Amino acid sequence: MVLKIVQAAAVCILLLTGCSAAENAPQSGTAALPEAEAAQVPEAGSALEPESSAASSPSETADASANMPADFEPGMDIDWEAAQSELKEQGMAEVLHANLAALLKLDQKAFNSTFLDQAHAEPFQFYLSYYQYYFTGIGDVTYFDSGNINIVVMVDLWSEAGFEENSAMTYTFQKNKAGDYKIAVID
Repeated sequence: MVLKIVQAAAVCILLLTGCSAAENAPQSGTAALPEAEAAQVPEAGSALEPESSAASSPSETADASANMPADFEPGMDIDWEAAQSELKEQGMAEVLHANLAALLKLDQKAFNSTFLDQAHAEPFQFYLSYYQYYFTGIGDVTYFDSGNINIVVMVDLWSEAGFEENSAMTYTFQKNKAGDYKIAVID
């Protein structure tokens, strides 16, 4: 219960400060903390505009759109064969791929199905409406004694706040009651 409260508070702080969770993710070559976990990468989806109330006027939205590179299109360019060998636990690559595909397609049902349960999915719903994504690769994969596994996904992001190139999202995987790895946290 405490973990859920801490996760929700972290998401609120990120939203209030205008930071993305990806800005706070460990980068390649850095040590990951046991709390952070990784996720799999989905297929390319549609180029829908994010729905957000971050801009208070049409001119602010227009200014933010001006910061987006003209050639930015949501999608994915991940070597899944290499990812399969990197993600040793059975089914993790498939879960990660399904999650990333759901983000690209803005498919809430598919997105939620990749988490341990609805309670774990709830704090991360903003990922479906705030950003557009172009997933570029799998970074560090860290296995913890606790059984948690962190996977860093490299991504270019666009939101009303602007464009962030070479960002990262860290997915934390845990086993569910059936013994399958599912997403517990996205940071």
